[in-house]
Amino acid sequence: MRLEEWIDGLRCVNLNAISIATRRPSGLRTYISHCAKKYDEIFGSGLPGRSPIRPPTEDLVITLPAAHSGGGMSFSEMVVLARATKMLKPSTIFEIGTFNGLTTAIFILNSDPATKVFTLDLPDDSSGNQEYLSSDAQLVAVRKLGSVPRALGLNNYVQICCDSMLFDPLEFTDSMDLCLVDGAHDFAHVENDTVKTASMVSDGGTVFWHDYGGKGSMRALAKYLNLLGRKAQIFRVPDTSLAWARGYELKRATGHRSDSNWKL
Repeated sequence: MRLEEWIDGLRCVNLNAISIATRRPSGLRTYISHCAKKYDEIFGSGLPGRSPIRPPTEDLVITLPAAHSGGGMSFSEMVVLARATKMLKPSTIFEIGTFNGLTTAIFILNSDPATKVFTLDLPDDSSGNQEYLSSDAQLVAVRKLGSVPRALGLNNYVQICCDSMLFDPLEFTDSMDLCLVDGAHDFAHVENDTVKTASMVSDGGTVFWHDYGGKGSMRALAKYLNLLGRKAQIFRVPDTSLAWARGYELKRATGHRSDSNWKL
């Protein structure tokens, strides 16, 4: 464990942590990460909390796949993404990190049939490499690429099979209304994926990140977004591990400057 993880552990020592350590040690790191993350949110550490959409109307209907296929996206986070898709009405969507296609399906099910959905992940025959975090490499090894939309008969999307570090976003410049960054979680990949997404999102578009606020191996994502948050308005979605920003703000933070007059 790194020094930062030891400090997190000391912050979260209580009877529950001691019980987990003695009865189920493998769950201790997850428990400590959750407690430290919640502590930061309650006391305002990191990004400020704000919803990306106004409160939904009573007649808003969203659609979610019944089966949860793993990948770490919680039910409440799926609801947030579905609501955002429904209310923002994007005509173009791009996500980095397909995994089994759960969020791909959410985007398709809650957008107009004419919406163009693009999703990027490693090729089927890829097992990752030594540059990935062990947790990310494990996910790559067990994924069933696009299995959720395939099971639901959803084929109105484009699957891009490419390492995001090698992906060229040029043809998508300034054209995406809604984006999700949920690929590898080491600093190099998070930075690469965010910068490329910033080049693709439109000024008035919205970008989400998954796994913000996590400790341990997920810490790099929070560190990177906190740094960007000093340059522009980036927020966390309260009670979730989602973060978000408007396109013009992300462009400003990453150097893709825009002359837009958009306001939050």
